[in-house]
Amino acid sequence: MTLEAVPLSGAMGAEIRGADLRDVDDETFAAIHDILLDHGMIYFRNQDITPVQQLALARRWGEPHFHPYMPGLANHPEIIEIVKNPEDTHTFGGNWHTDQMFTPTPAMGTMLYAKEVPAAGGDTMFANLYLAYETLSDGLKEAISPLHTFNLYDKKKGRSSVMRGKLKEPEKPAEPAEHPLVRPHTETGKPVLYICYDRITRHIVGMSEEESEPLLDFLRHHSTRPEFTCRLRWKVGTLAFWDNRCVQHMALNDYYGQRRVMHRITIRGERTS
Repeated sequence: MTLEAVPLSGAMGAEIRGADLRDVDDETFAAIHDILLDHGMIYFRNQDITPVQQLALARRWGEPHFHPYMPGLANHPEIIEIVKNPEDTHTFGGNWHTDQMFTPTPAMGTMLYAKEVPAAGGDTMFANLYLAYETLSDGLKEAISPLHTFNLYDKKKGRSSVMRGKLKEPEKPAEPAEHPLVRPHTETGKPVLYICYDRITRHIVGMSEEESEPLLDFLRHHSTRPEFTCRLRWKVGTLAFWDNRCVQHMALNDYYGQRRVMHRITIRGERTS
């Protein structure tokens, strides 16, 4: 295959053209992998793949990560079907976050495949966490470099009707996880600002939520400045893959009265500390 990478914004993201994801050889995958490291998020249009083919592609990156609180498809438990029906007011992943940051071993990457999309709306925003760190002052970089965060899954937050019904053991407390606030990327070695929205990243270890909030609030807003972001408009057959080690994302909830169905696979990463 002859691949072409077309940047989506000045900050990050690229469309890869010329790939048929049903048949990816080692040389083509190596090129795709390199483009991912350069752009943080990649996507492909007009892909017609089965769950088996999606899983085969996902395994090129590594072992699938099973969500501890959301089950997958009956025949393909590695794939979570994300559904928002026309009457739902909440959307899955509707805050800035990195996937599975609430677990001790968070996801390396996420693959999302569009099965059904609204006529307009339902886009996903992405933010470059390399840039978020690089643009901090030297003094703040030094101050936050030894800090860790306390992270916890929020079982009580709003969800669409389908996703709320899938939640495992809703009354059982979630397992917490601690991560470095400044995390080196495991392949590039470059530091990133590793943070989520306030119902996952709760506070700085050794500080109360009240003490932590001014700093974390500043870093959350800083990490999603418009000049660090890109926006992907989905079409049926679009498949995206993003690197959770250096990217945040957020699903936009702007399509009430329409249906959206996505198939998601996350790839297991490494423990951060």
